[in-house]
Amino acid sequence: MDKQALYQHQQQKTVLCSINSLNELARLLRLDQRKLTLMAERPNYRTFEIPKKDGGMREIETPGDDLKRTLGILNRYLQSVYLFEKSSAAYGFVVGVKNDDDRRNVLSNARKHIGKPYLLNIDLANFFHSITRERVLKVFTEAPFRFKRELPDVLADICTYRGRLPMGAPTSPVLSNLACMDLDRDLSILANSLFWNFTRYADDMSFSSDTPITPENIVSLRKIITDAGFTLNEQKLKLYGPADPKTVTGILLEADDCTLDPSYLDLLDEEIKRLHEVMRAQNELGQLNTRWVEQLKQQIRGRMAFAGFVLKRKNERFVELKNAFHSAINPPTEEFGSISWRGFPYNF
Repeated sequence: MDKQALYQHQQQKTVLCSINSLNELARLLRLDQRKLTLMAERPNYRTFEIPKKDGGMREIETPGDDLKRTLGILNRYLQSVYLFEKSSAAYGFVVGVKNDDDRRNVLSNARKHIGKPYLLNIDLANFFHSITRERVLKVFTEAPFRFKRELPDVLADICTYRGRLPMGAPTSPVLSNLACMDLDRDLSILANSLFWNFTRYADDMSFSSDTPITPENIVSLRKIITDAGFTLNEQKLKLYGPADPKTVTGILLEADDCTLDPSYLDLLDEEIKRLHEVMRAQNELGQLNTRWVEQLKQQIRGRMAFAGFVLKRKNERFVELKNAFHSAINPPTEEFGSISWRGFPYNF
């Protein structure tokens, strides 16, 4: 483990948890006290919607530049706190330390369930938006923070919007983990009593077992989750038996390791081909700047990063997809004649 990095995180945890006044908090966040107070009273957010993968729309709240910068600073300190306070079940949104034997990420999350014949995946509906301001306030008033006077309210005010965790704020991921400490504890107690493995990656929870997971077990899980203020996404509840191929957070479990579900790579291939057609059309039309095309590129880059992380960068299929993506975003420069609008790929 990188002892220097660990020491820095310990120092940052100590600094944040030692704050006793609004003025000290403002200095830590590189603000004057008046500006911090105004930021808490009138947090600046821009709201928009993006489509969900399974249909419907997801509301995103993005903080304005000043607030985003402030929350980015606060996030670094909160991440350091959670590094030392993290639950045994949490694998998402945990800062990494080089050479740590207990690295928490999407791959180590899936590996906890290798070799188990029974698997239950549960998804929490509207995860961030289910974490209320009151719950965030509780985070800042209890251990390890134990902030007094106006500090918990100011922190809760700058970290929430419309009474809940916003989807696009830098601090929301780590605060969701801190807000789920009790939930992780209670689910871990149940899992341990049944000799299960349990992990949570953000809103995705997985339980694996050597013995069948019964309807009565699921009732017990549902009660703990609803008592904690969350709701199950019933459409994503998935129970696997010994003969079923098993996936955890999109990763296919094999006998002794993990890989990507082939359908993930097929979907990625389709998206790259779609992007190639769009870029070709844009090239023909004079390099039109279209925001949704840039968003498509970013989406594919994110999927590519995930694929490269799981498969490793030298994997043959990944290299093929990487080359195809590079070709798609760098179409050849040609002289085109007259353009037929019938050739434009409208049905993206």
